[in-house]
Amino acid sequence: MRYISQPNPSPDGRGCREAAGEGYRMRDIVIWYPSPGPSGHPLPSGQGFARNFYLFWTAVAVCLFVLASAEIASAHDARPLSILIAERQADTYRVDVRMPTSLEADNRPEILWPNGCVVPSHGIREGSEATEDTLLLKCTSGLEGQPIRIRYPLFNPALSTLLRFVPSGDAPRTTVLPPDQLEWTIPPSSNWRTVAHDYFLLGVKHIWEGMDHLLFVAGLLMLARTPRRIAVAVTGFTIAHSITLSLSALGFVRVPVPPIEAGIALSILFLAREIASPNPESLARRFPLLVSSLFGLLHGFGFAAALRDAGLPQKEIIPALLLFNVGVEAGQLVFIGVVLALIAAMLWPARLTGRSNPRLALQRFEYLCGYALGLPASFWFFQRLQVIWMR
Repeated sequence: MRYISQPNPSPDGRGCREAAGEGYRMRDIVIWYPSPGPSGHPLPSGQGFARNFYLFWTAVAVCLFVLASAEIASAHDARPLSILIAERQADTYRVDVRMPTSLEADNRPEILWPNGCVVPSHGIREGSEATEDTLLLKCTSGLEGQPIRIRYPLFNPALSTLLRFVPSGDAPRTTVLPPDQLEWTIPPSSNWRTVAHDYFLLGVKHIWEGMDHLLFVAGLLMLARTPRRIAVAVTGFTIAHSITLSLSALGFVRVPVPPIEAGIALSILFLAREIASPNPESLARRFPLLVSSLFGLLHGFGFAAALRDAGLPQKEIIPALLLFNVGVEAGQLVFIGVVLALIAAMLWPARLTGRSNPRLALQRFEYLCGYALGLPASFWFFQRLQVIWMR
């Protein structure tokens, strides 16, 4: 129980309770009982709402942490399986299969080629970023118009598949298969609309499968708080990562992937610390645009790594790059909308009743979310540092 200043209270505290009554306020301070008070004094209705509000957001924070923990092992091994088929001469192809390191060795995919195709030779190279299998493929009737199937020996790992067919003297054909689709018939021709559609879907899938990027955006929302500051921070993040994504994807800037991935984890850890230990005068609180823009440059290199894995069709490079970036932004905006709608839905009862100020509950929620962001980010950071040291 919290007491307010009251002249000459009775020894048993009854004077204070009688003076306070059910809603008595003195200098905007209210007497609240954390549990049913003496003589069965009822809890004020606002306290019940605040308690429920706090418990709900505690549950949300725990769910966020569980979701992040479930993605710890694959935070950015959610890159697609990539298959590049390049025609070297008539009916002879070089096939480069790039597999993310999250795939277990005994569950690596087997490609089922059309009838009349044989693989005279192939070689596997293990890397810190991916496992690459290079094949020489000979087909008596070519590959255009023929189906290609993918089979996993143990189970479907729920990876998207990027397939690219590059015939000699013709435009490349590119497609992105969802995890539940394991067959593609190579079309006889391709156009920029098909490429734009496929790369837009690739951008959406990348942002939604990249839990580290989503956690950073969630932390940015909690750091900015007000609608205007959120809009400014998200705009800065978008412009910044679009710049580095374009420069890296077009080959003007080349940065090793492992340090970038470690830096992305560190950016989430930075936001988690700012959220869990709020300081109104900190640089991040005062200038969220600066923080979002600087870290946005870093995240852009992470987006570019996924795009490099997919490859850019040379004749449709502009629509492919543009629509990939648009897909990333579309997926990001949907995520922001869902988070803001959830917060608005929880604040609406408090504003409607006017009986409780949820500021304290929101502070506790932010504190829990700081840890929910920081724990997986710490794991990712040290995990990715290990990859750098092992190179």
